[in-house]
Amino acid sequence: MHRISLFICFGILWSLSSLAQSPRQVIDSLLIRVKEPLPPNQLANMYGEIGWQYGSINLDSSIYFGKLAVEQAELAGDPGILAQAYSDLGSGILQKGDLDESKVLYLRSLALRKEIQDSLGMAKSYNALGFIHQRKYETDSAINYFLLALPIFQKSGAQLNAATVLNNLGVIYQNLSNYEKAKEAYQESAFIREQLGDVRGTIASYNNLGTVYKYLGDFDSAERYFQKALEGSIELGDLMNQAMTYRIYGAFLMEKGDLEKLESVARKGLEVANQVNSQYDIASIEHALGVALNAKGEFAEAKRYLLSSAASMVDQGTVEDAMFPYFELISVYAALGMPDSSRFYGNLYQQNLRNKLEKESKEIVSELQTQYETEKKDREIAEQQLAIRNKNFQLYGSLILALALGILGYLLYRQQKLKNAQLQQEADLKAALAQIETQNKLQEQRLLISRDLHDNIGAQLTFIISAIENLKYFDPIKEKLSERYDSIANFTKQTITELRDTIWAMNSGQVTWESLIGRIQDFLQKAGQSSPDIQFELNVASSVDKNSGLGSAASIQVLRVVQEAVQNSVKYASPTFIRVSIEQEGVEYRVAVQDDGKGFEETKITPGNGLYNMRKRAEELGGELELSSTPGGGTLILLVWDSE
Repeated sequence: MHRISLFICFGILWSLSSLAQSPRQVIDSLLIRVKEPLPPNQLANMYGEIGWQYGSINLDSSIYFGKLAVEQAELAGDPGILAQAYSDLGSGILQKGDLDESKVLYLRSLALRKEIQDSLGMAKSYNALGFIHQRKYETDSAINYFLLALPIFQKSGAQLNAATVLNNLGVIYQNLSNYEKAKEAYQESAFIREQLGDVRGTIASYNNLGTVYKYLGDFDSAERYFQKALEGSIELGDLMNQAMTYRIYGAFLMEKGDLEKLESVARKGLEVANQVNSQYDIASIEHALGVALNAKGEFAEAKRYLLSSAASMVDQGTVEDAMFPYFELISVYAALGMPDSSRFYGNLYQQNLRNKLEKESKEIVSELQTQYETEKKDREIAEQQLAIRNKNFQLYGSLILALALGILGYLLYRQQKLKNAQLQQEADLKAALAQIETQNKLQEQRLLISRDLHDNIGAQLTFIISAIENLKYFDPIKEKLSERYDSIANFTKQTITELRDTIWAMNSGQVTWESLIGRIQDFLQKAGQSSPDIQFELNVASSVDKNSGLGSAASIQVLRVVQEAVQNSVKYASPTFIRVSIEQEGVEYRVAVQDDGKGFEETKITPGNGLYNMRKRAEELGGELELSSTPGGGTLILLVWDSE
């Protein structure tokens, strides 16, 4: 559960007097006022304010008073008051964790605010809808809503609201791994909130700064910001912010590996989250507590929290978040001696992972298809317009020739000019067709990389699950279990490395040789750390143009062949050195992996998947893989292909 929370300003703006009061004081004061015989419009505003203030104390009460606000607003018949009531009720439901119901309420509020042209209210609805889409991992829609809200807030001088949008955009940058830009957005948001005395908003900014410093590897700064957020929320008496801070702090401790402290923080956080009944925070903290208990060997209690966490996340509509407790349950059930349950959650985890990858692939394909259809329609319209123009030109020419031969010279000039325009249009159409062809090639490359992602990473995750299941056959001896867990951890790290290689190639589009050589160098360096008795060399001929590029699919094929060849040599050949050489002769590239190991006779061995995969990748490059080996004379694997 590593995603951080975005803090959104919902509901009615506080007055200057209410800023100096605690939420409980404001609630008590308003509960006295609503007993008076007041008109529906005033009651709607007061109930909405009570509901919003309860958002930091108890979400069930927040939703209850939010519904009363909607009832009174409907009686008042004022679209502006009704829009605010929908927004206040949506705030409580959103914080409790029901994304779909809160989205319906905010869309109703947005429709009313558009009707009365309330631009500031529209911006608040945009911001809330952006947050909902961000929680559902729909990044494009989230960014679109945030960018609709920000200029309205800035133009109207609503600095606190602008700070909220900046904070939310920081989360987008963080999810895209642009941590420096995320940090800048969080710092700007925190500065505005501190200057304007927005204590609750500042707490959220501190939590987000702590999270981004965690990703930047600065754990001391991260811990400091989490402590500031926790102290501020306790001092304010804001239970909602306390629950949120405990959740995010727990995720930090989980990643840091401080599982002893994690249990204490998670238990405190769960107590607070249950008081405000924040389902999202409860589910997240239960996952963290389950992880801590699993690590301590308290498997039965860990199972209870993890099952509750997963079920709650599914109910809230965040199925992708449920993958985290699913993964933890694999090892819990294995430790409890329940292989069928372990296998069930392993399959469930794999299915959700596949669904996520397929969803991302479908979004890419849909985007390319939409672009293709748009360009196709534009081309058809241009052709129709061209045909109409040609008919008109012929008609005009006939009429002019019939009227007077004296202007023949002018008509010839006119005809030539129109012909040039036609040629220009045809050239434009050819350029459009060339662009479509380029997009199709890009789609093919991405599909190849997606297949690589599925074949390699999927198979390795299956191995991880199988390895975990096999733990039940070991005697409960700590040393043997530790060795087995280390093996699984190392294999998982390898899987993550291969996933990053594939994502690097996919995001790069066109990869330069300099970038690919750097990737190979990093791989050899890590191999040298794992096998210090082997000398690793990388020789790049001066003839190689490092600024030239190759497609993302081709780059991942070359990298995988080098990795497979080096790993096979380390595993089977017992070499003292391994040399990787890269040469270029015209349009021909040659990548060689040579060792001085014990070698073999190819006719006397049964080729494995590694050699088959390398040759298959060579074929997909349009090249060949040559293997030369003699017993005691080392092995040479040579990949040759043309760049054209």
